[in-house]
Amino acid sequence: MDGFACSLVTIQYEDNTIMVGGGSSEFIVTVETRAAIRNLIGTLGEDDDFVEITVGGQACEYPRMYIVSLKLVESALLQLLTNASVELEWETIEK
Repeated sequence: MDGFACSLVTIQYEDNTIMVGGGSSEFIVTVETRAAIRNLIGTLGEDDDFVEITVGGQACEYPRMYIVSLKLVESALLQLLTNASVELEWETIEK
C-alpha cells in the first residue's frame, strides 16, 4: 500500500471485516462486526490533531489518534487473524 495507487485493503475473516487504509508510513485500521466498529488507536499526537491521508482513493482528514505505523498494523492483523496476544488499544463503538 503506497497511499496512492493502493490505499485500502479489506479482509473478511470469520465475523470481522478488517479495513486497513492509508499507505507509506501512515495507516488506519478499522474492524467491523455485527455488533460494533473498532478503531485501532495509535500513540502519536493529541486527540485534536488531524492528519490528511488517502484511504480508498479519497483524501480525508483523520484524528491523529487513529494514525498508526506499519508495525501496529502488523500487530493488529496478528491479533485478529491468529488470536496472538498483543497489547493494542482499540476504540469500540457499539452499533
